[in-house]
Order: sequence, then C-alpha cells, then structure tokens
Amino acid sequence: MGKPPLDFGVLPGFFLTSLAGLAAAATTGLGAPSATVVAGESQALINWVAPTSAINGIEIEESIDSGNNWVPVTKLPPTSTHIRVQNLTDGKDYWFRVRWIWPDNSLGIPSPTLVAIPINRPNSPTGLVATASDTQVALSWDQVIGKAIIGYDIEQSTDGGSTWKVVNPNTGSSSPGFLINGLTPGTTYTYRIKALAFGGVQSEYSDSAVVKIGTSTPGGFVLNYTIVGSKVTLTWDTPQDLSDIATYQVNASGDGGVNWFTVATTQGGINTAVVPYVIGGSTYQVIATSAAGQTSSSAIQLVETNAIPDPTSTSTSAGSGGTTPAPSGSTSPSSAPSVPAVVAKSSSLPIIPIAIVVIAAGIGAWFFIGLRNRNNKGKARRRPKPKRKPAKKKASKQ
Repeated sequence: MGKPPLDFGVLPGFFLTSLAGLAAAATTGLGAPSATVVAGESQALINWVAPTSAINGIEIEESIDSGNNWVPVTKLPPTSTHIRVQNLTDGKDYWFRVRWIWPDNSLGIPSPTLVAIPINRPNSPTGLVATASDTQVALSWDQVIGKAIIGYDIEQSTDGGSTWKVVNPNTGSSSPGFLINGLTPGTTYTYRIKALAFGGVQSEYSDSAVVKIGTSTPGGFVLNYTIVGSKVTLTWDTPQDLSDIATYQVNASGDGGVNWFTVATTQGGINTAVVPYVIGGSTYQVIATSAAGQTSSSAIQLVETNAIPDPTSTSTSAGSGGTTPAPSGSTSPSSAPSVPAVVAKSSSLPIIPIAIVVIAAGIGAWFFIGLRNRNNKGKARRRPKPKRKPAKKKASKQ
C-alpha cells in the first residue's frame, strides 16, 4: 500500500492559529512585572508598575527556601499596584515575586526575586537636653531600649529649626550623649536627633532642644570636678588676685550661663563643695569674696552627666543624715547588699540538766495519766447495786 497523500490544507490552518496566538501574546505582553520591595516594621511593602495590557489579575508568590520553591500568597485585582505583607518576623529573610494572570488565566513570567528583611523601627529618642558652656553643648537623652541601636544622627539649627545642618550623621555608639565643640558665644542653637538601627532603619526625629551659649567672661582660677556616685565634687584653686578670702559661692546654670543659681557656699580656706547631680549636665562657677567685699570668679566648668547615677557608689557618713561621696578607688560600704547576720542564741542554763528535767517531767506525766486511767477503770467495774423499792401494802377490805 502506498502512503496517503499529505493534506496541505491542514498546514495553513495550523500556521494561522499559531500566528493568532503570537498576536494575542504580543497584545497582552509577555514581559515580567517590574517590582520592588521595601522592608519595614514586621512587614514588607511590595510595589510594581501596572501592565500596559489587559490582565485577569496579579499573583504574589513567596518562597521559604531561598527561591527554590514557590507558593502563592494571594491573588489581587488587575488594577492593584502594591501589597503590604504583614505579621512578618523581624530580622528574617523573605523572598517574593510578582506574576501577571493573563486573560486565559495562565501565569506570565515572574518578576525578579525580591528579598525583604523586616526590621523593627526604633522609637524616637525622648528627653533630649542641651547644656551649654563657653563654646560647648552637651546633649543627653533617654536610652532607647530594646532595639539594635548602632548610633544617632545629630542635627543642628541656628534659625529656630527652619534649616538644619548635620553635626554627626552617625555617632557610632548607642550611648545616649554627645558633646559638640566649637560653638559661638551668644548664639542660640536648636538640636534634634534620631536613632539608627541595624539594617539602615531609622527612627523619627526627637523633639527639639534649644540652648543659648552664654557670654559670661571666664574667671582667673581653676575649677575642677569629679563625679562619684550620685554627687559631683567641685574643687578649685585659691585665687591669686584676692587676699583674706571670706567665702566661696558656688553657682550653677542650666542654660549656658544665662541664668545662675547658688547651690553651695563655703568658708574661706575650704576649696571644695559637693553639689547636686544633674542628669544631662550643668555649668558651674565659683565666686570668691574677700573680707573687704572684693570678688573674683573661677573658670566656667561644664559638668557633663549623661547617665543615671549608680546609688551604690555613695556611702552614708556616721552621725549625719546625708551622704558623702566614697573616695575614688575605694570600696563603698554600701556597694555590697546588706545581709543580716545570723546570730546564735545562747542560754545560761547547762544543756544536760535541762534534758534530764524534761525527761523526768515526761515520765511523771505518763505515770500520773496511767494511774488515773486505772482508777477510773476500777470504778467502772464496781457499779452500785440498784436499790429495791418497798412493796406497796394492799388495802384491807372492811
């Protein structure tokens, strides 16, 4: 038998169908979605550019094995351009991709793999305090707790916050404090900060802190300080331009020398004073007054105190109601927790005679109880006989 002749009429139909399919594909477009992802706090925001051709919907897929296998997360309407995937674990890697759903419900080419690592955004720093001295400002704020803080961004303004200048883009430390130098006396500065966390996540800005650099003229004699526990100890030299010093007056300022307050007064010859511990810091100056009424001012000293004081580093002096700083390098009596001593109580009576008396008393009590029970038992056995009632006399009949 010979081979059947070829039916050339089928080929044109086949080619026409293929061309129609290619034309439909060209109109719908076979390109992959152009998508991006932004990681946030326990979530990831996926964005994509809307397709130029008609589609039936959009499918979001996720992989839990670095993109080897994919499962659909959700299907969205064709007009959607983003989705926020929530309830993710901070610090964990997530893989996503986006695919078009064509009019025939087939899936198009997936977008490139999107990798998201959600990181919890830190809270904004609070309690920002700015303390000024001659040409410095000490910034302090509350420690941001529970976040992987790697530093702080510090900004400064000289026009009340209209424009800002970055003082330090990253302090490189989680410590809640920073010292700024080289400032101009008589100028008012405004500061704000934000926390920087691992992975490039940043907090919102803190509230602003305003401070003015004072224009007070520094004095001639030296003023030093040491911080011990919850106190600040000031010491100063004796001024050379005064004789017969009667008193020293210690003044403090929290606004860089604009306003001063007296915090301590000592007699001449006593060149030290213990002043309050101010969280954030304060500026101090000592005014010496002679018996004739002449005065001399010390240098202005900025005492920067960025941390909450440790109350265990102070000791209570005997016979006084206050506390005195423990010497540097020494161990404070109150640095260790107070443990009540265990005291063994002693008795003036010998132990052996007491034991003999106790044993004898026990034997006596046992003998007495046994004797009483024996007597009661005997009485129970000898019960009294009941008395017989006399017989009634019969009445005689008349």
